[in-house]
Amino acid sequence: MIWLKQNIIDYMEDDGFTRLDLAFDFEDDLSDYYAMTDKAVKKTIFYGRNGKPETKYFGVRDSNRFIRIYNKKQERKDNADVEVMSEHLWRVEIELKRDMVDYWNDCFNDLHILKPDWTSPEKLNEQAMVYMLIHEEGKWGELNKRTKYKYKKIIKEISPIDLTEIMKLTLRENEKQLQKQIDFWHREFRFWE
Repeated sequence: MIWLKQNIIDYMEDDGFTRLDLAFDFEDDLSDYYAMTDKAVKKTIFYGRNGKPETKYFGVRDSNRFIRIYNKKQERKDNADVEVMSEHLWRVEIELKRDMVDYWNDCFNDLHILKPDWTSPEKLNEQAMVYMLIHEEGKWGELNKRTKYKYKKIIKEISPIDLTEIMKLTLRENEKQLQKQIDFWHREFRFWE
């Protein structure tokens, strides 16, 4: 600790957190879930041996908010030979950087993690459009603002579950405890300055 203080902390000009990760575990199969935000985000999917999505990334690594949805059960099995007893274990991780770190308790305001049922709309052309937008992310960029709004609204309406509501509630229930932990580490850091 003394070496750390003398060689690193004493030379720091600005302290604080530059990254904060929030993780939420679900005992449900999230392979068909879709992340939608008010901003355009890049989507990358990695498939498992069974042909189903195993890891999904929304955004890019160096952005202020990067979302990862992955099969935690498979990850544990692959990396640690740990067998998870529940049928499913999926994790949603939200990596916050720079300015977003200070707004960790509001990081869901424009985010929806949904399981859209693309067969729900009555009109066949709307079904086809929703299916395409969910599976071909680049097509959003070809739509005008009004059409984007229309289909984002439809996707929200045909999604019986929005995981962000569950995550918001969990975050609100644990907000004081999480803030205490952040304050503790910030005080510890300042103590060594």
